[in-house]
Amino acid sequence: MISIKVLEDPLIKERKVHKGALVTSSPDDLCKELPETKDYYFLIERKGWEGLNDSNFADIKLVEDTSTWKETKRKFPNVILLDLAGGDFVDVDCFRPLGIPKDYEGIQISAWQRFKRPKLFVQAASLMPERRFVKFGHFFSNGEDLEETLLKENIINMSKELKANIDFPYGGLRTNEGLPNDSEAINHWINRARMGILTTKVEGVNRFKMECLAAGIPMLVPADVSYPTLKHMNEKTGIVFKPTPEGLAKSICEVLSNPNRFRPREYVLETTGSKNSIRKLKDALREVSEREGQKYHFDDITYDGRNQSLMWDRKAIKYMQNRLEGIKNGRCNY
Repeated sequence: MISIKVLEDPLIKERKVHKGALVTSSPDDLCKELPETKDYYFLIERKGWEGLNDSNFADIKLVEDTSTWKETKRKFPNVILLDLAGGDFVDVDCFRPLGIPKDYEGIQISAWQRFKRPKLFVQAASLMPERRFVKFGHFFSNGEDLEETLLKENIINMSKELKANIDFPYGGLRTNEGLPNDSEAINHWINRARMGILTTKVEGVNRFKMECLAAGIPMLVPADVSYPTLKHMNEKTGIVFKPTPEGLAKSICEVLSNPNRFRPREYVLETTGSKNSIRKLKDALREVSEREGQKYHFDDITYDGRNQSLMWDRKAIKYMQNRLEGIKNGRCNY
């Protein structure tokens, strides 16, 4: 599956092409479909989730799974590697502490998929019915997959049966229409909780986790999760818990009993987040520009790392076909 985010179009100066830059999940597939892409853009590979960045055409690789770092460097010795993932580009100006009352002990925002293990969240909450929690999320298929709909309904019913004190504010929705879909709204929800709770099994550098940390609330992350999801988990940012209802409940109580021990936003501002990550990406683009003897022109690029900012599959290919045709025919404004 091809995804594309154009960061900067090429600069044509004195009849010379100074490449632009784009982020894509599949540089090799993109170049197979549109070979001329490589002539006009530096390609930045975003892996997404775990595993090796394996593209042969990438100029820069965002290595989400840093357990593969040595192997990636061995296989691609001339490619620039950055220990960045989509979550590292979290907008620290938008996701921030608001100083509003805390209505919930914990919040979980995750898609209605079984690998997210929402049952674990409900079971843990049921062990502390005096504590209030909130959960919502989107459908990958926008409601067209019956399994997702049934999972949501089963989880809500389980919560009632186990007497877990969980609010499902968008529980009646059967599609994504009506869900909060802007960063300010999500930040407000996050700020209403004392901690974020992740129960996923396999994932990359989870976006919700990074949004919580930037907003100043600690995270609980299961110990058996895939390697990239554990990135940024330390004594400042939260707790890695035993992936059982009892283990999660114990960690929730630990955070509530000593909330001032964590400094998640301080950690994000020091080590990651949009400003630090964009700077690293610009430095890498400066290096590849110098390698190819071209003008560096990427000071104004922005990237939020969100899937919503990407174009996918045939839409992405069609977009690039139009961009390349416009560039070759001089129809772009530079």
